[in-house]
Amino acid sequence: MRPYKRLGDVPRKRHMRFQTDGRMLYEELFGREGFSGPSSLLYHRNMPEGAQDVSEGPADLMTPEHEQVHENAHLKGYELTTNGDIVSARKWLLLNDDIRIGLAVPARQQEVLYVNGSADEVLFVHMGKGVLHSQFGTLGFDRHDYLVIPRGTVYRIDLEQPTESRVLCLEVSGFVDVPDRYRARNGQLTEIAPYSERDFRGPDALESGDGAAEVWLKRENHVSRYMLDHHPWDVVGWDGTIYPVAFNIHDFEPRAGRFHVPPPIHQTFQAHNLVICSFAPRKLDWDPEAVMLPYHHSNLDSDEVLYYVDGNYAARRGIKMGSFTHHVGGLPHGPQPGALEASLDRPRETDELAVMVDTFRPLHRTAVARQIFDKEYPFSWHTGGVRGTTSIA
Repeated sequence: MRPYKRLGDVPRKRHMRFQTDGRMLYEELFGREGFSGPSSLLYHRNMPEGAQDVSEGPADLMTPEHEQVHENAHLKGYELTTNGDIVSARKWLLLNDDIRIGLAVPARQQEVLYVNGSADEVLFVHMGKGVLHSQFGTLGFDRHDYLVIPRGTVYRIDLEQPTESRVLCLEVSGFVDVPDRYRARNGQLTEIAPYSERDFRGPDALESGDGAAEVWLKRENHVSRYMLDHHPWDVVGWDGTIYPVAFNIHDFEPRAGRFHVPPPIHQTFQAHNLVICSFAPRKLDWDPEAVMLPYHHSNLDSDEVLYYVDGNYAARRGIKMGSFTHHVGGLPHGPQPGALEASLDRPRETDELAVMVDTFRPLHRTAVARQIFDKEYPFSWHTGGVRGTTSIA
């Protein structure tokens, strides 16, 4: 996903003496998988480890409910109200050991620097625009951008209008990257990939920071407050393949077929035990006898979450912009009653825009999810009679 990039000044070779303005610089390896994975090298004016104080910060505990009844769900994310900043406003709805899925509807700007030490973050900017600042530099983003932020990135997000912003938040314990099948042996994206390296944007200018700085480090479910001796954005240059990137969902080139193509054709990112897909506006199945809807299917090995961004999703009733649907593994799901008949005369194209996450381990809902749970949804395929009891509502 990230081609090699260089920004600012770096020495001719790795691990050699390097100085500027008569001062030696401090090299930092920013690497994955120990010393054998992808990495970047950053060159600091000051030692990056120096800290004058460490104290306990707020816990980020979100206990899963471990439901006694498993049912398909519609979570009315559009009902969540503004609160906190882009970090503290995150309301976690679904989670397991591999991922947390939630929504941030901030009320104010982020002030304190933040670093996630346990997870890569994928932020989908449903509404809003702004700038991501980090030790790698400035990265502008706009509406419908994915921001992929590697763990260990010390960042602050400045939103142009915080109260008008809405961000889908994914915390992923594994390494977020493009799918293996899109890459050639040398790592380059191939012609079958639905995007190219040109579509991914990295930082374009270095940041500058002086003096002491407070940084909140999240590790697992707890936050520690570090007061650093020197600002972490004292970098004069860096190079490598690990850094934040932005990718706009409208740069995803959707695929279509004579008949309906399955969801893996929409895959955008991969990580351990999960995939992230983009449903973008596209032409639909062009055979005269084709059914222009997803077929009913059972997720035998995964849970499926869809976040609805824009457009008309013809297979679902009652779904709005900002809705989540969670279809649990082991149960079939598909178009609701009446959708098939309604599709016969519709145009052979769709304007739907959605982000999908498939997880290969069960997801559990949180107490926040229960507050925005649509009690009618599990019975939306029902054609009459009793619609269940209050026991699962």
